[in-house]
Amino acid sequence: MQEIKIYTTPTCPYCTMVKEYLKEKGVDFKEYNVAQDSEALNEMVQLTGLRSVPVTTCGRDVMVGFDPSRLDQMINCARQQTSVSE
Repeated sequence: MQEIKIYTTPTCPYCTMVKEYLKEKGVDFKEYNVAQDSEALNEMVQLTGLRSVPVTTCGRDVMVGFDPSRLDQMINCARQQTSVSE
């Protein structure tokens, strides 16, 4: 399974929604707090060109915000070890 990464801040309600959604689906993820981790912040900005959270990634797939149907696609692709864009 490809790793799902989430770039978050502690005060972001949509970040909490993404994390809770993935937990409900039984999906493991790695969280990066960009408010405290400047390296993760730089990585997130390189991926999106934005300083907005949440950013969820799986392989080459990148999503900004909270979209359950898009998250489902990312979860399925992570489990199949493929990219949504392929």
